[in-house]
Amino acid sequence: MKFRMFAIFVFMTLSMVALVSSQETTPSEDAAIQAYRQGSFSQAVTLYTKALSETEDAEHRARLHINIGWTLFALGRTDEVNTHLHAALVEFPALSLIPDYYTEEFMALFEKARRRVIDGEIDSGPPAPDLEATLAAVDSRIADETDLEGALADIDRLLPAYPLDGRLIPLKVQLLTMLGRTEEAQNLAQGRTDGLMGPGSIALIPIPDLILRANRMLEQGDSETALELLKSAVSRQPSNVAALELMAEAAQQGRHWQEAEFALKSALALQPENIGLNLRLGEVYLSKGDASAARDVFRQLTQQFPQSDRAWAALGLLDAKLGNLDQAEEALAQALRENPLLAEVQLAYGELVLRRGDSQRALQAFSAAANLLREDPAVQARTGQALLGLGRHFDAEPLLRTAIEQGFNGADVQRALVLCQIQQGNLLEGERLLDRVGPGSEGDGDILKSMLFLERGQADQALAVMEPLTRERSGEPMVLNLLAGSLYRLGRYQDAVDVLTQANEMAPSDTVVENNLSHAEAALAAVELQTQAKPTQAIGN
Repeated sequence: MKFRMFAIFVFMTLSMVALVSSQETTPSEDAAIQAYRQGSFSQAVTLYTKALSETEDAEHRARLHINIGWTLFALGRTDEVNTHLHAALVEFPALSLIPDYYTEEFMALFEKARRRVIDGEIDSGPPAPDLEATLAAVDSRIADETDLEGALADIDRLLPAYPLDGRLIPLKVQLLTMLGRTEEAQNLAQGRTDGLMGPGSIALIPIPDLILRANRMLEQGDSETALELLKSAVSRQPSNVAALELMAEAAQQGRHWQEAEFALKSALALQPENIGLNLRLGEVYLSKGDASAARDVFRQLTQQFPQSDRAWAALGLLDAKLGNLDQAEEALAQALRENPLLAEVQLAYGELVLRRGDSQRALQAFSAAANLLREDPAVQARTGQALLGLGRHFDAEPLLRTAIEQGFNGADVQRALVLCQIQQGNLLEGERLLDRVGPGSEGDGDILKSMLFLERGQADQALAVMEPLTRERSGEPMVLNLLAGSLYRLGRYQDAVDVLTQANEMAPSDTVVENNLSHAEAALAAVELQTQAKPTQAIGN
């Protein structure tokens, strides 16, 4: 039997396209077929379930339920198989299967589900309301947020006639929520109907339909109702990873961090090596303000899956945010070695090395990001800043201006544009832009103001600005270098040498500081030589 099962699964893999050829496939369905062919059955189930929300065709939806059931059958999840077979026959009662494509056990389950549906359809009462027409009218009123009480009454009329239709109770939950009857909505979603529907009615709704409706509600922005429906699905079937994943998403959208954490940890207990679930758990920890726990999750992932670009990227981005610059640079570099097409990581890596003063490496990273994020204002701004660091202020200016015009107009970007104007000699424009951006809380504006004074030959005013700033930022070579420039212009060469020597010790590889120190030492030596010189008399006098 094991051999037969394997042979049939190989055949089904090759014939999966034929199974759905009568309908146009949806994007999620295409991805599910690919996942199935690669043996990623759990992923295929998730994608097929998502595909249910992408089509309204009853036969197509029924075939999708069959595909889900067949894949779950391969995973040994028989209870869920029965749910999807039942849902398929409710969607399209005339559905038939080709026995050669399936095992005898699966066909037996299908026929058993068919008999249950037929038995459930016997009804000698008055004609039922038109299901689809009524639902269309209800959906329209929900979209317009009009006559919600009337829509709720229509759903109540449909429920006795169509107790197994998985769309009705979720719709009633949504309407109750919209009407502010939150407690009733929660009770209904969790199966505590208190006589509204009769005992146990919620248990008759197929879990895939609960998941489908919850997914639609998430797309509509109703995360609260979606969360209640998914709680119901999970309480009935705690091992349903698709429901747990979607529950986590709904909880995250609604900022219910404890419920998101519960759902993700429950899913991870079933799929402990699921990288995506682990990454989302780390994101939840971050949202809760527990950066340490998030970092532990990301770091463990890099150890367990050293070739995962997403794990390295998450760790690097978090370390950069926490100020762990060495660790961040290492992790981001590793992420890019695994996958250089991560635009966000290229941008973050470039920002990191730019902060360290390595404008050339930063420019390379930003150029790579620009190939992936064309005309992105953040990339344009950072590229302009890197070019500015390399002295290419004419190339930097248009990029900085474009970024600012497109809304990426942080103070650091605007001050970079001011620096462009100063270096190009456009002092009036630089002063105008500086007045607009303001001085800033850390004195960056004072640095630019001092540069403007120096360019105008007002070294004494530049010094008056720089001296108090230097006391606050004495550990920054750039600030010391600018202070030395003011001292040099005032002829205080010894003071300039002392300050530049201190800056050079802090940044021995900074060629600008090194060259300025050489100039200051030369000027000081020239003054000392002139001071020591003695007058001479002409020979023969």
